[in-house]
Amino acid sequence: MPFAAILAVGVLAAEAPAQADDVPGTYSVSWIGNTYGRGGRPSDPGRYWMQDYITQMVVQPDGACVTTSPWDEGGRDHGIYKDGLVVGNEDRKIDNQSIAAGGHRWTIAGGRVTSDDGRMIADAGTPSALGVAADGKLLVADNGWRRQIRFYDVAGAPRLTGVFGVRGGIGASYTAPYALPAAMNAPAYPAGTYGPGVAHPFKLQDLTGVGEDSAGRLFIGFSGGGTGIRCFQKNAAGRWTLHWRLETYCFVDAVDFDPATDGRDIYGVQEHYKLDYAKTDPGSEWSLFAYTADTAVFPHDPRNIDDVKAGHEHGLTSCWYRTVKGHRLLFTEGMTCQMVNIFRFEKHGERAIPSGLIMKTDHTMYGPSGGRDGYFWPPNRPKPASTTSIWRDANGDGEYQADEFQTTEIPDNPGVWPDSGGNLWLAGNPLTVRNLSGFDSAGNPIYRDIDAQTFALTGIDTVGHVQYQEDRDRMILVTAGYRELAGGKLYIVDRWKEGNRKARYVCPLACPHPAAFTVAGDYLFDGGWETRARVYVTDLRTGKPAGTMDVPDTLGGDGHTGNVDIGYGLRAYKRANDEYLVSIEDDYMSKVVLYRWRPGAASPGSSNNDDK
Repeated sequence: MPFAAILAVGVLAAEAPAQADDVPGTYSVSWIGNTYGRGGRPSDPGRYWMQDYITQMVVQPDGACVTTSPWDEGGRDHGIYKDGLVVGNEDRKIDNQSIAAGGHRWTIAGGRVTSDDGRMIADAGTPSALGVAADGKLLVADNGWRRQIRFYDVAGAPRLTGVFGVRGGIGASYTAPYALPAAMNAPAYPAGTYGPGVAHPFKLQDLTGVGEDSAGRLFIGFSGGGTGIRCFQKNAAGRWTLHWRLETYCFVDAVDFDPATDGRDIYGVQEHYKLDYAKTDPGSEWSLFAYTADTAVFPHDPRNIDDVKAGHEHGLTSCWYRTVKGHRLLFTEGMTCQMVNIFRFEKHGERAIPSGLIMKTDHTMYGPSGGRDGYFWPPNRPKPASTTSIWRDANGDGEYQADEFQTTEIPDNPGVWPDSGGNLWLAGNPLTVRNLSGFDSAGNPIYRDIDAQTFALTGIDTVGHVQYQEDRDRMILVTAGYRELAGGKLYIVDRWKEGNRKARYVCPLACPHPAAFTVAGDYLFDGGWETRARVYVTDLRTGKPAGTMDVPDTLGGDGHTGNVDIGYGLRAYKRANDEYLVSIEDDYMSKVVLYRWRPGAASPGSSNNDDK
């Protein structure tokens, strides 16, 4: 994205902080959300990453999976994958919407699968891709509510002979009758129950490709909220098992840490990751535990609708995970900080259901008439007006009804921060907080204008971003806003609960062209587009630079990581053992970079000087 071109001019020379070396202590560098994270050019050997999207995928007899996509930030938009590795990048003009099987051509058209001799498959569901099995059967990817692969004998009248995948896909509950052993790029999956949203290789989603190789291995491609390929083979007992997989879930994404588990659980906009910090090889800590969006049940969930944009950019990119009085909530913002979407988790599950929305009533992501591609979101939204609307899922169905929208007198604000109590702090002077009014019977948070408060601040004029650091009772303020923080200055209001409202100047932001910042413990972390995945660290106690953290060349270095181009692309958390976890968006290589920093002691695993 051409973010650097629209950044404001840099920090005034008189305010520019002195450049520091590496931070004190030791740190290691890892990543989350992509099978591979060693960035480079598509032609560089050993520089692997899973591409952003797979629009189509076809399978060759030798098991090579040939793909196409409209975009990959790193340039691998026609990736070729084999045996769990990246083996090429070439546009082979594939077409899995019309293929030859059983001596005839079968085509997806108008939501149906038909042959060139007039036969039709009436029970294919919502076909999204076609493939051929090793024995000549026609494979149909049903991307409707079933989320399954369907096998058809097409020698005569089409006849369904089998299906693969859990009925209902990722959103279904599944009791696995047998365990899956660990596979390439995948852990073992024990027998047992996997509830709605909880990941299992047999629970499919967003199907875009299917096929078998000559050995009868089954390959399934998917792309939507995440992108990947899964390869299955049958064991000696004739049961399907996972052979290998590739996946990515983090294109233009940030993540947040759950303090209740000391950062062992991390949430993205639509993912729940588990992290094992005993592991130290780069990229080894994370695994996908659950996928929290279920668009088969909630079709207007904006997290998995590519057309839901913010100013024609990615609409949902950053998140905050909060547990408030037993209610698990996910707050999200977009690439350009233009709306707040709120999701409530099922009480005993992993699906996050559309729950709330705060946006300008005349938001022009598509124009007032539907605009780009004729898509108008959300459904039943109020007629455009110069106001701000709040939607709350009052009837609990996760859909947008006209009578669930209301007007608020508090304007939409790009500088938002949800605190641990679910209150929404809004940047500005005066500072505004939408206090949480409570929860309705469906578990949705309620925000009433009458419960909001404003606070006039002294010592500062403009406030573009705010973060309330509750464990230190201090309000962190930055003068610049949106994702354009160049020239931004840091102020702090100490002893907020005691009633102090006087901001004290601390220092300018350390990054030359910052796009995002966050705080944890005694430190502020900031970074931006031009400086890639480099994180600048400032000691909040002194206002002085503490140093920087960088990705080593073995993982892509400054040349092939980063591109922080969202307004909330950084998160930090201080663990109980005093280790700092710092995550930063890596738009370029479709992942999130994870730094693990111990300011005063050796970090577990590799140091910043290790060459892995």
